[in-house]
Amino acid sequence: MVESLARDLVCIDCGAVSPLGYRLECDKCRGLLELRYDLDRLRAKGPALFAGPGLWRYAAVLPVGDAAHRVTLGEGGTPLLECPRLARQLGVRRLLLKYDGSNPTGTVKDRTSATAVGAALQFGYTATSVVSSGNAGSSIAAYSARAGLRSLIFAYERASAPKLLHMSATASDLIIYKGVYDDLITLWDRLVEERLFFDCGASRNPYKHEGKKTLAYEIAEQSGWAPPDVVVAPVAVGETFIATARGFRELRDAGLIARLPRMVAAQATRANAIARAFRDGTAITPIKIGYTVAEGLAAGSPGRKGDWVLRLLREHDGLAADAEDQEILDAQRLVARAEGIWAGPTGVATVAVLKRLLEGRQLDPAQTICAIISETGLKTEAALPSREGTAFDLDSLRRLVVERLSGRGRPG
Repeated sequence: MVESLARDLVCIDCGAVSPLGYRLECDKCRGLLELRYDLDRLRAKGPALFAGPGLWRYAAVLPVGDAAHRVTLGEGGTPLLECPRLARQLGVRRLLLKYDGSNPTGTVKDRTSATAVGAALQFGYTATSVVSSGNAGSSIAAYSARAGLRSLIFAYERASAPKLLHMSATASDLIIYKGVYDDLITLWDRLVEERLFFDCGASRNPYKHEGKKTLAYEIAEQSGWAPPDVVVAPVAVGETFIATARGFRELRDAGLIARLPRMVAAQATRANAIARAFRDGTAITPIKIGYTVAEGLAAGSPGRKGDWVLRLLREHDGLAADAEDQEILDAQRLVARAEGIWAGPTGVATVAVLKRLLEGRQLDPAQTICAIISETGLKTEAALPSREGTAFDLDSLRRLVVERLSGRGRPG
């Protein structure tokens, strides 16, 4: 069994160190906590510490010590795809897409669900809970079911039908809430303090947060330990961005990679509190949001993790930008037609933002750029194409085929 190298918890604000345990904030200053590992051992052993497939290949740098608590549905190990046609259309030399829509529930959230539910078992909880706009709810529900735990899933009333169907199938308790994520999360967080259930939300729990760090480990390993120059990550509260950035930092500090990629935070314009603050050089001002097609990015008040994202952007030469809903939908069609990747709007917001930044000459097109595609399009609710059919005989079928292929070349 691969043991966990997790050593302790460190406050990102005051630097106070706490022993490993179920803590959501610093005892001294109430700052957020991050897990710290024995990177000297990682440096000494190197990739030899990594064994097996998927997310738990990196069990040594994850915080679930007992292999019996390492809940899995086969998450992780997702493809890092070379996308030459899309690169040409965007005008960039080399483009990689890290496609996390191939995870078991079709979303990057499966990475954090694995460590969240594993930690719930580790700390003796029998119930989990999360407030979700869709993907987190279906993912936590599925992993909780896999672990034999009860799940209280609070789902956004405007979540897409496929996500609601998935949640209703896997959650032990599905509760639909009115309003948006920001309206409920503050109340729900107060119940977290009462320890009624294990916190599977994105706001504070370092154990839940940790699973997405494996994005960096996979991208680095799949790139031969020479990661891309730029990595574009989707940002709502900021969990994916922070965890990925931390993963790259650990790899550099352990000597497995020589440099850090430049991190770009991608938001939807209708929920762009972090990108706006970055652009204006100010602190984050929460914004009241309505609906955005990128449901998973629908957070107007990202809280302390939003502040953490902003700090990382400013300290490490990061970049933040946003894209309008129509640009996101255009990117969804572009990625599908150019590369055959059917991703949801939340998933392709990174590509929409990347397109904007390249057009604005804010990124160097000669660099290697990786965009994280965080969800499949198979959980998207959208208008169907026409179902009106045509009856064919052989001649009419031949005419249609020849007409459609005309000018596009024929096989020799």
